[in-house]
Amino acid sequence: MEVDRDSVGDSTTVVVETGIHGELDLIYRDDEICGSYREGPPMTATIARIGARTSATVPIGTRRAAQLKASIDGCEILLDPGRARLVKRSYRVGIQYGERTLSLRAKNLEDSVLLDGSSDRGHNEFGVLTRVFGGGVDVLWSLPFRMVNKTIEPPTPSREDALVGIVVAAAFGTGGLSLTTIVLGALDSILP
Repeated sequence: MEVDRDSVGDSTTVVVETGIHGELDLIYRDDEICGSYREGPPMTATIARIGARTSATVPIGTRRAAQLKASIDGCEILLDPGRARLVKRSYRVGIQYGERTLSLRAKNLEDSVLLDGSSDRGHNEFGVLTRVFGGGVDVLWSLPFRMVNKTIEPPTPSREDALVGIVVAAAFGTGGLSLTTIVLGALDSILP
C-alpha cells in the first residue's frame, strides 16, 4: 500500500490493489472519499459528506444517509448505513446504484463482507474487505468451495461493484462488534 500526501496537504492518496481489476487510487479529503482505477476505462466513485462531522469514528464523518451524497460516474448511489451500535447487524451499509444492490456487512471485529444483494444467501459473497491503518483497504475475493458434495462458485464483482465496495469500505470502515463479544467482555470484567 502506497500513501502520498499532495503538496497542499488537504488530501491523502492511498493505492489499493484489487486483485482482479488492477490498482485504484483512494483520495481522502475531510469531507469526501473518491476512488478511481489507475488503468483501463476511466471510472470514479465518490462519497461526500454534506455538513459538519457528526462522528469521529467514521472516516467520512457521519453514518446519516441524509448527510451523504454518493455517485459512480455521475450515476447516483443510494447508501443506507446502519448506526454502528451494539450488534454487528447495525454496522451494515446498503448500497444501490443503477439496477445493482450490494451490501457491506461486518464479519468480525476487523472485516466486512461485500455481498451481491441485500441478504446473505450463502452463494453471493464477493469477498472480504478490511480497512487498514493509513486508509487502505485489503481485498480478499471469495474462492469456490464445496458444500454437501456441491461446488459453490462465488460471484465475481464487476469493475463497478469492486470500486463501489472498496470506496464504501474506505468511507465507513469495516468490521463491527458482535453481541456475543460484548456480553463475554462484560462477563469477563465482572467475574474474577
